Amino acid sequence: MSPERAERSYRLEPLDSSGIFLGLGLVQCSLLGGGIALSVAILTAGAPLPLAGVPVLVAAAASFSRIGGHATWEWVPLLTGWASARLRRGRHWDAPLPLWASAETPAPMPPCLDGLDIVGIDWRPDVSLGAVRDRLRHTLTAVVPVSGPQFVVEPRGEQERLLAGWGDLLGQYAVERGVVSHLSWSDLAQPSGMGDHIAWLVSDERGIPNDTAAASYRELLDVGTDSAINHEAVVTITVNRERLSRHRALRGGVDEQLRRALVTSVEALLRGLRSADLAAADPLRPSGLQRLVRSRIDPVGARPRPRKGRLVERLALVRSSTAGPLALDCEWRHLRVDGAFHRTWWVGTWPRLAVPPAWLEPFLSGGGVTRSMTVYFQPVSTHQSRRRIERDLVKLESDAVTKEEKGRRIDARHRRATQALLDREEELVAGYPEMGYAGLVTVSARSVDDLDEHSEIIEQLARESGMDLRVLDARQDLGWAAALPLGLAPSTLLAS
Repeated sequence: MSPERAERSYRLEPLDSSGIFLGLGLVQCSLLGGGIALSVAILTAGAPLPLAGVPVLVAAAASFSRIGGHATWEWVPLLTGWASARLRRGRHWDAPLPLWASAETPAPMPPCLDGLDIVGIDWRPDVSLGAVRDRLRHTLTAVVPVSGPQFVVEPRGEQERLLAGWGDLLGQYAVERGVVSHLSWSDLAQPSGMGDHIAWLVSDERGIPNDTAAASYRELLDVGTDSAINHEAVVTITVNRERLSRHRALRGGVDEQLRRALVTSVEALLRGLRSADLAAADPLRPSGLQRLVRSRIDPVGARPRPRKGRLVERLALVRSSTAGPLALDCEWRHLRVDGAFHRTWWVGTWPRLAVPPAWLEPFLSGGGVTRSMTVYFQPVSTHQSRRRIERDLVKLESDAVTKEEKGRRIDARHRRATQALLDREEELVAGYPEMGYAGLVTVSARSVDDLDEHSEIIEQLARESGMDLRVLDARQDLGWAAALPLGLAPSTLLAS
């Protein structure tokens, strides 16, 4: 009799919260050090002890207390960044006129999307590969629509096999001197509303009407409308000019070499996706990218293209000069782009316990709200990963020794962080590369009231899935831009 198969579970690595000294971050150490230095200076000047102790008390309160859901010291960079952004980017932006240019010029973009445009790259005979070019970061990003088997209803062993295939796909990019800077998947979920079914029910195409059957079918549609969700998933791959080798860059124009690197990387991505049993369509052309950008700017109003009617309606014509937003208003906790309100979170905490392969399904398919989730993956080379593990282990061991010398207890979080590093080292030796990752969630609605209501639903679903979502206060425009499938990876949020 064959031994019973052990089911595999998955544990996501916690974010590094060890700080730089005794678990304290750089800002906390600076505040405490400045408070102590100021108290010593006041005491040396002959001031009474209670007065000299005020800077230390203020620094300690700012370092360890919390206000409005944030640590007190976090308000310093938040407010500074908010004021700086308002001075540099402004709170309101409008697309300059004329909106419909006679020439095919790039669409005007708000400051959070500054430097982006859509270009075409020769790929196959008579086929152009669309790419999002970032002139500021010197990157090119391609977008591939994907779909797959009904993952949730697959047997547990098949789910594990599919996840292993996705892991193998990501692992091929974790190499020295690789030109790919990051990959991502992005899923847009919208309530489908059963529009096609309802339209068929009231049309003349269904033959002789049966009132009893029609009433029963309509009742079924009313029940299913709240839970019917339409998903649109894409995978993006981004190449960076800085990762081109010097010999390769000198062998022709840098821009041309970057285009060739993107074509080669896309071909490898398509082979990997199909090997992982994911149905990958051809990468989006420039016109497809333009429609994708428009649909993500206002996903609440986006509807499937009609199969009948005028040609312009069926084509959903979007030109390069009209693919961008027309107006943008940025508030502290939400963003308005054209006719839609958006709120973006980053996944501050992933599930702390081991999870099954389909752990994210309730979050992705529940709620009945318009929501997008984007997860970025940053390949880390073996050499860089080994150095980072050694550095972090030395830091944690040094903190442990310092705590023992001062009589402080080494808590469970410290022990788990150490064990996570040791586990990562074992995986690296076994041949499994490291991946930095970050998750962003955006909810879209027609009004602020609807946005608040839908936000509560999404936050509750995240808690039920073991995730802690943190609103990107004062950075809603940057968070929304990073959540779009355009390759704008939030480098400051990538876990490693």
